[in-house]
Amino acid sequence: MTLDEAAALVASVPHWHHAFEIYPGLVTPGSYDPNFLLSKARLANDLNGLRVLDIGTSDGFFALELARRGAAVVAIDYRGKQDHGYHVMEMLNPVRIEYHKMNVYELEEKPLGQFDIVLFMGVLYHLPDMIRALHMIRQCCRGTLYLETHSENDFCRKIAAARYYKGSTLANDFTNFWAPNRLCVLDMLYDAGFDVERDEAWGQRLFAAATAVQTYGERSQKMQLGYGRLGQ
Repeated sequence: MTLDEAAALVASVPHWHHAFEIYPGLVTPGSYDPNFLLSKARLANDLNGLRVLDIGTSDGFFALELARRGAAVVAIDYRGKQDHGYHVMEMLNPVRIEYHKMNVYELEEKPLGQFDIVLFMGVLYHLPDMIRALHMIRQCCRGTLYLETHSENDFCRKIAAARYYKGSTLANDFTNFWAPNRLCVLDMLYDAGFDVERDEAWGQRLFAAATAVQTYGERSQKMQLGYGRLGQ
């Protein structure tokens, strides 16, 4: 495929979320460059033998990058491939990535197996039930979760709290529900069965790398009781 042909494919997509080099010499006109988030994860260049789940893959930047590093990648998004730039990314990059049109809450009823790495970038605050999503992720994560989210870092700094946004009052977007502060995110991760190894807050964003604990006792019981699973 020529550069002009590739550029025509990119131009056929009405909106790109990720700005990245999708083809040699061709960068998508996305709303932000996700490379800085990838650098925060500090992932190895060689991921052969590892399974990766990319939740909310959007245009597929993270899924593509980790597949290039040798990982077996599964990408999920509530939209179909044709509803964003993913299908063009797939056409321009001959890598094998398993794609599922599904919601994060469907992870329990549509099991995809266990994953060594789970990417959960820019999704948490779009979900009406944040802790349930983290609980679902814990069930399929046997390694490390990399989470990035909108976060209210300017209020209630001494207690775990989240600000709820009615309607489209956050960025004029009906898909935005919550803005948890740093402590809220860390506490939810704890109860969901993750130990946070490191985190970083800047502006209204938060990044955290958390390891799935193998045995988490009362934390597991809390989640099972909260979602009616205790004793099953």
